[in-house]
Amino acid sequence: MFKLPRPAALAAVLPLAGCMPAAVPVGLVLPSEPHVPVPPPRYAKVTAGVQDFRVVEPKDWRELNRQVAPKTGSDGMEGMPGMDGMPGMGGKRDSGGR
Repeated sequence: MFKLPRPAALAAVLPLAGCMPAAVPVGLVLPSEPHVPVPPPRYAKVTAGVQDFRVVEPKDWRELNRQVAPKTGSDGMEGMPGMDGMPGMGGKRDSGGR
């Protein structure tokens, strides 16, 4: 005849059941192809590729804009017909806040 364990013994054993290691699937432990060559690990610096972003003096924003603006006659709208007199398009009447 089967006897049920006493509640006190069951209460003492159940918390320890959570500490038992779980069975690990064999596919995670054994390599699928053990004879395949694997390159050895190599040293890589933690700071490799880090750029220095120190504070610099402010530069003239007008000069920076001129450096990145399209050059005259290449990709700009200055050479397009009808754009000479339009404000903001680099025409002769464009004050442009300067």
